[in-house]
Amino acid sequence: MNNIAVMYHYIRGQNGWSGIIPLSPQDFSHQIDTLSRTYDIISLDQMYKPRSRPWCILTFDDGTKDQYTNAFEILKRKGVPAYFTVMSGPLVLGIIPVMHLVHTVLSFVTDEEIWELIRSKHDTTGIEEASTIYSYELNRLRRYNKYMLNVKLTTQESIEILGSMFDSLFPNRSEFIDNFYLTEGEIKQMHSEGMTIGVHCHKHEPYCGDPQQFYDREIKPCRDYLMKVLGGEPEWYTPAFGGGVNHVLMKEQLTSILLAKGFKGAFTTTSKEVPKKPGFWIDRIDCSTLMRVNIR
Repeated sequence: MNNIAVMYHYIRGQNGWSGIIPLSPQDFSHQIDTLSRTYDIISLDQMYKPRSRPWCILTFDDGTKDQYTNAFEILKRKGVPAYFTVMSGPLVLGIIPVMHLVHTVLSFVTDEEIWELIRSKHDTTGIEEASTIYSYELNRLRRYNKYMLNVKLTTQESIEILGSMFDSLFPNRSEFIDNFYLTEGEIKQMHSEGMTIGVHCHKHEPYCGDPQQFYDREIKPCRDYLMKVLGGEPEWYTPAFGGGVNHVLMKEQLTSILLAKGFKGAFTTTSKEVPKKPGFWIDRIDCSTLMRVNIR
């Protein structure tokens, strides 16, 4: 049996937020117990140590508050380590990335209303086939909206669609950020209590095709922020969207820069097990896949 890394995002109840697909704290706790029967759940610095059983790494993207209030508390109670990545843009600049604008607006505004607005302003040719990347969404218009807002439209175009809707729902963005994302104090506490903290992104943008520009815009600001908070340079990286549609090119072009900057490894969104000798890029299995297939 091979090793695995598991990818998590929201660990919370849905509580009216229909624009997200969270894993409940109860199911998260159950997954840890079930995984522990087969795998040693380890921290990143234990990957290369010999052991009699396969290992599992728990990874978290986006640095949202629920990961502290729910996931971290469960991990501490069970004595299990994990790897959390932080998004610095909201904390440093007070900006909310398009992805979370999408999740928020889709939770409280109908898909019909959003789709009509998108269609009135932008070309949606080929949307049926292109939106299959969101095949887990059973609602056709939800697939269309997510594809247009997260993938096809530019950041500015998506903000023009979503910004006023978001502000009508949450008029105080600073308060929203305080309640939605990890704070510096929470990041420090998680780190001091054995969790690995890594770089996720600055503004949650997919790979742009220029490795140095991408490093300077999306990776370096986040690493600099975490170095200030933690007093040392983070050594692990997880790209937003797994790199996006250019993820293969990203791995080819970005690896040498990351190695030169002292990164030990990075995580993908490719759903594969991890070989006994992992390379620089480590694949991950989404937690929802474990719920459907591997864990009973």
